[in-house]
Amino acid sequence: MCKGWDYCMMIWVIAISFSHLANVASSQITVAGQVQQRNLGSIDSTSTGKSFQGLSRRSRRQLGESDLGLAASYMDELYRDYSTARNQLVGDFKKRNRIAVVFMCFNRAEVIRRSLPAVMRSEGVEKFDLFISQDGGADYIIDQDIHFPESSSIAYIRHKVNLCTGLHHHFVKTFTFDIMGYDGLIIVEEDNVVHPQALQLLAQMIDLSIDQPEIGIVSLLDMDNSAFLDDRKYAEGIIRVNGTMGHLWVYGFHKSRYEAVRSDLYDYYNTIKGQDYSRKHEPPLSDIIRALLVSKGFPANGELSQDRFFIYSLEKSGYRRRYQTMFRFFEPIGYLGLHHRHSEDEFFNMFGRGMFNGRIKPQAAFDVTKDVTILLDIKAGVRDHINRVWLKYFTNEVHEKLVNNTFNSLMEGRLNGVEAMADIKKAGIKFLASKSGQN
Repeated sequence: MCKGWDYCMMIWVIAISFSHLANVASSQITVAGQVQQRNLGSIDSTSTGKSFQGLSRRSRRQLGESDLGLAASYMDELYRDYSTARNQLVGDFKKRNRIAVVFMCFNRAEVIRRSLPAVMRSEGVEKFDLFISQDGGADYIIDQDIHFPESSSIAYIRHKVNLCTGLHHHFVKTFTFDIMGYDGLIIVEEDNVVHPQALQLLAQMIDLSIDQPEIGIVSLLDMDNSAFLDDRKYAEGIIRVNGTMGHLWVYGFHKSRYEAVRSDLYDYYNTIKGQDYSRKHEPPLSDIIRALLVSKGFPANGELSQDRFFIYSLEKSGYRRRYQTMFRFFEPIGYLGLHHRHSEDEFFNMFGRGMFNGRIKPQAAFDVTKDVTILLDIKAGVRDHINRVWLKYFTNEVHEKLVNNTFNSLMEGRLNGVEAMADIKKAGIKFLASKSGQN
């Protein structure tokens, strides 16, 4: 842990000399501080340049100048004429629906074999047009391994050049809205196994967001907070959170949001085009991107990735919030993914295992923040869930400070439920150990 924990532990030791009640109060304050620290850390660890710089060095796909030039030429050619690009990419594919689902991937066969079939098995998948966009340079050819039913509306795009994540994400957006003309886009990255009803839920969230002037994107919660919530009441619940909270792993947005930031995204595209994007945290590319951030009025020390630039652009256009689910409707399997380079244990200790395993009515999705009585009920549930663990160690019920901290973190989209509950258990164990030592 960090220095904050050491400080809290000093307070803890001092508090042992006081009464039992003082010990309990001190424990709860310690846990409250830990929960807050965990929540902030879970976001900061994936948004700071230093963290990503280390990750990019370990995950770099080395590209030569000729490769970079080919990627730039390939993209520019697609954007020269949308009709030609459409024919080149999907041939005579018949557009049948208003929302496109794009599965983004590279070459990890063992991951794709788990995640892509989950998308294809999604309930109501026939209501979407599904595109598989595989980055070039991949040895693994998907359609030689996974069968695509003839009746399905699926198009497989295997790019002839290596785009890397920056150009690839730009392609997905421009392909969906400019080349194909869809009303909505849902993106699923290769290292996420989606719940059977996730696509339906995201589509409903996109529709709910259209008339909400502050909502830019909609996303599935990437942390497991089920330990603090009642899934019988709030499985379909969604919350409004800060647009920068959470990762962009499984998410969507309406074409009006894309159109609002289209010029900004093209500026970013033109900045990274012809550059080795895996080196975006190193000069000269880092300096070029940072100069672009400053020119747009974005944070000068902000994250350099295309995901964060997209969020900054939405924020500038007034879309400062996002809709996010309260439960996790996908299982992240990306401990060797595009965003993280952890061991399997480290990754799952951070994000937890599994997903929501029940069933919902996707069309019943509702914004819990619009009803104060709902918020009060959720807070009462948080208190109850904490007490189920707390009272195993302490005679007094949980202090309101810890309840407030956990509830606020949950509603602000920054709670890491797995680590927060682990902190609560550790506090109880330490308290019992301190009593035993006293005796």
